Amino acid sequence: MLLLRRAAPLLAVALLLSGLVPRSAPVTAAGGPLRYYGSTAEALDPAYISDAGDVQLLLQLYAGLTRFDEHGRLYASLAEGWAISPDGTRYTFRLREGLTFSDGTPLTSADVRRSWLRLLNPITVATAPDVLGIIAGATEWLSGQGDEADVGISTPDERTVVVDLRHPASYFPAVLATPGTFIVPPTARPTPDWQQPGAFVGSGPYIAARQEDTTLVLTANPNYLAGPPPISEVQWVGNIDTDAVTAFADGQVDLARVGSSDASWLSYDADLGPFLHPAAPLSVQYFGFDTTRPPFDDERVRRAFALVLDRPRLVELNAGEAALPARSLVPPPLWTTGPPPDPAANAVAARQLLADAGVLQPEQLGTITVNAVGLDVGPAVAIWREELGVTIEIETMAFGDYLRTMAERPPEIFTVNWIADYPSPQALYGLLLLPDAASNYGRWSDPEFVGLLAAAEGAANAAEANAAYLAVEARVDDQVPVIPWSYDLDHWLVRSGLRGLGNLTVGLLDFGRVSWAP
Repeated sequence: MLLLRRAAPLLAVALLLSGLVPRSAPVTAAGGPLRYYGSTAEALDPAYISDAGDVQLLLQLYAGLTRFDEHGRLYASLAEGWAISPDGTRYTFRLREGLTFSDGTPLTSADVRRSWLRLLNPITVATAPDVLGIIAGATEWLSGQGDEADVGISTPDERTVVVDLRHPASYFPAVLATPGTFIVPPTARPTPDWQQPGAFVGSGPYIAARQEDTTLVLTANPNYLAGPPPISEVQWVGNIDTDAVTAFADGQVDLARVGSSDASWLSYDADLGPFLHPAAPLSVQYFGFDTTRPPFDDERVRRAFALVLDRPRLVELNAGEAALPARSLVPPPLWTTGPPPDPAANAVAARQLLADAGVLQPEQLGTITVNAVGLDVGPAVAIWREELGVTIEIETMAFGDYLRTMAERPPEIFTVNWIADYPSPQALYGLLLLPDAASNYGRWSDPEFVGLLAAAEGAANAAEANAAYLAVEARVDDQVPVIPWSYDLDHWLVRSGLRGLGNLTVGLLDFGRVSWAP
């Protein structure tokens, strides 16, 4: 993105940005439908995202002011460019001329403002509204303590959107490339079921045309800002009778994500090996603590539970080649400097920390509840029981029930599998650990962390930002609101002739930029 340090005419900035960033899809090429093996479509509304499958789908159905290409680079999408005030707190976006929704209805700056306010409206109960929490007045409106009119989003004319931020945030244009901020039509209601296949209206490269059993059929949006995508139909296969590898080998699907356990033998397979491609992971699995009640309101207890875990050994024994031990809450592609050091385990020091916290006998901790949704907690629980002598109860539940439990009263230790919404450490630290973040399930609050993160957000250049994020990471390591556990390693099977997929990072598969080779 282009960060301006002084005022400039908006038109000049818009023209400059339009010349620097890609906006069009590849040239149309021959080929049939793209059959993608994804998860069953659960959300047709960007306000209600529950997992990576929703992110992938919504990228096809909606557009935002900015967008990521197949390599994770930001470019102007509905916006043709933007200007930044000298103090970095005001962004002025200029929309492209002649924008429409898929049904031909004009798409204007009023639709941008309405979509963002809908996401922030407490009545909507969106899953990740705090992605826009950097906007002035947003968190107040979201919490019900402010007013819609006080949110820093204004529209001087039909093609201009002015956004006032709480403080400088150079990553803000990247935030607007996340599906939660994408633009929905005027018919949107504050419920997740207002969009249905066949009557779908969106702003992205495809529309949800029809549902065929567990397959959602997407067809090209003739009114997409970059023109109809090269592949006219995408079959979003939600369920198959066999595994992904067999379905690909049998010609049932053209693109499928496979785990590293399969990738380990596929790479040596003469027939399927050439179709295997690695992906750059943007996800992290971690344990979180409810920091509002004993015993994990004491950072020494949290640190003890983290320090006793030999994460490199445990993750390798448990996951093999399917995951890497996490060194940070931030996944490897987003590290601002070199790799953080491997976390070293020390059971003796861990027990001393408990003693320093006044826990002289493990019985004093009572029974600790650990939730196991989305993560194999067995290795960590075994060490906590063996080395610290604590009594632990493992609970499981349906994912929907888990989300409600996390919002109301999380277990003492919970598990999260998080995918970065945009390629910046802020997508982890800010959305997961700031005190007012909706996804801060452990409700951790630390003024020093808040100040360090604000310094990183407002850094004047990359060097300052890198140093500031190192300080943020050091504070998180010291206070241990979470225990980073592992990074999943992903691979994909890709049919020959499919072009434009880039690095296959989860959440960045934009089929509007994909084509079949002629």
